[in-house]
Amino acid sequence: MKLEEAFSIELRKLVSADDADRAFNKIITSKHMFKCPDPKCDAQVTCANLDKPKSFRKRDPYFIFVSEHSEGCPIGENIVQELRKSKKGMKDPEALSYINDDIIELDISSVSRKTLKNDNEENEKSDSTSSKRSQQKSLDEDTDHKRHSRKRLSGLVEAFLAGEERFVETVDGRIHIKELFIPISAKQDISLLPDEPKIYYGKAWLNKIKDFYQVRFNSEMVCGELKCKPTFFIPASLIDDESNLTRTSRINLDNLSLSKPAIPLNMFIFSTVPPVKSNKGNYINFLLSDMAHIYFKKKNK
Repeated sequence: MKLEEAFSIELRKLVSADDADRAFNKIITSKHMFKCPDPKCDAQVTCANLDKPKSFRKRDPYFIFVSEHSEGCPIGENIVQELRKSKKGMKDPEALSYINDDIIELDISSVSRKTLKNDNEENEKSDSTSSKRSQQKSLDEDTDHKRHSRKRLSGLVEAFLAGEERFVETVDGRIHIKELFIPISAKQDISLLPDEPKIYYGKAWLNKIKDFYQVRFNSEMVCGELKCKPTFFIPASLIDDESNLTRTSRINLDNLSLSKPAIPLNMFIFSTVPPVKSNKGNYINFLLSDMAHIYFKKKNK
């Protein structure tokens, strides 16, 4: 859902992203001082790319929600409904729309393909036509499966952890898979992180709060003078949705969050923009809007 207008906290009125761009560094001083256009909702909005020089922009400034909507907000409810509708129409509900179908691999991967091709040529001398067709079908299905899974966060994470040398075609162009990942760290102020889709990761803990969950990373991040451990919530609306995955089911999340002793996780979250400092307090938060945007593995202490 494209957000055409947001409420400017500085101007005290609704503005478009173009309006914000023209007024930036004049009467608008921060890309973070916006909120949901619904007057009863305090959901925080960022005007992404607003602070980036025009010559360096991959996209013009645009509004994006970066915190949860107030209960009953019609805009928030509409976003949930649109997500459900889009999931039902997707061939693979776990696929990230930011990742294109084309996967470009380095020579390391092409060598294995070449070997497989030569092996097939040798087998042609002895195998029957039906056997060759069966092998080709199996190879095609395996290739389709790998191509399919590499659009998922889980596939990207496993490739990253395995140290695979791979380029990925994204909406913003071709990048090395390592460029997609950013560790949770206090080494760099979050204001310096790019307004681009990235996968943030680090050791984290899962806590149950009523009917939803909080994920708190073990390492700190910095925003100006604020230094704290970033968090994000896993809302009940995503957990109880029929499109939710087995690994993020309520039963599985309960087992992890209520375990004694607590189980540390290696947590990965796909986020369109960096985490933000809350306008309500000294917190640094991510927004989770899709269960396909998190992936985690149990971590050795």
